[in-house]
Amino acid sequence: MSAPIHRYLSLGAGVQSSATLLLAARGEIPTFTAAVFADTGWEPAAVYDHLERLERIAADAGIPITRVSAGHIRADALDPKHRFASMPLFTLGPDGQRGMARRQCTSEYKIKPIKAEIRRRLGYPHPKRVPAGVVADIAIGISVDEIGRARDADVGYMRNVFPLLDLGWRRGDCVAYLERYGLPGTPKSSCLGFPIRSSCDDSQC
Repeated sequence: MSAPIHRYLSLGAGVQSSATLLLAARGEIPTFTAAVFADTGWEPAAVYDHLERLERIAADAGIPITRVSAGHIRADALDPKHRFASMPLFTLGPDGQRGMARRQCTSEYKIKPIKAEIRRRLGYPHPKRVPAGVVADIAIGISVDEIGRARDADVGYMRNVFPLLDLGWRRGDCVAYLERYGLPGTPKSSCLGFPIRSSCDDSQC
């Protein structure tokens, strides 16, 4: 008997991962056991609104979307008793030199909770050891124009796959596809604390 196929989507709810989910929901690529959204607790309101649209589409296609979290990134950063996961914030040295802090937040608030959920779904939550040969395919929404971000997983129980690369799609192809099937205005997925943003609403930052 062959081993069951575990196939998940790392869902950021931005353009590329939304297009990947929609492709699966429409049967144009293999479906997913589930899609996993790692919530920092400090995403733009547009991302949460869009995520609700995706949840309705995914539910109709039999793809559950699971929200996981390692905590509220803003509240944790402001709590002196909480371990601080460095964000890529702009810095100014004593000599006036500009720089950027080391980026740890993606690992702490995005990657780790997704790994924990995959282990749980495979039946080997931490600290259980995942046996050799137990592997889940993790689809990641990376398009051709950002191919430099495509990397192998750093754990043996996950195998990263890139459906958009297989299709040869660029970001513009994803935008057009989403608009064609009723998802115009898909927002860019990035935490409100991420410094490379055009504006910041005082009520959120």
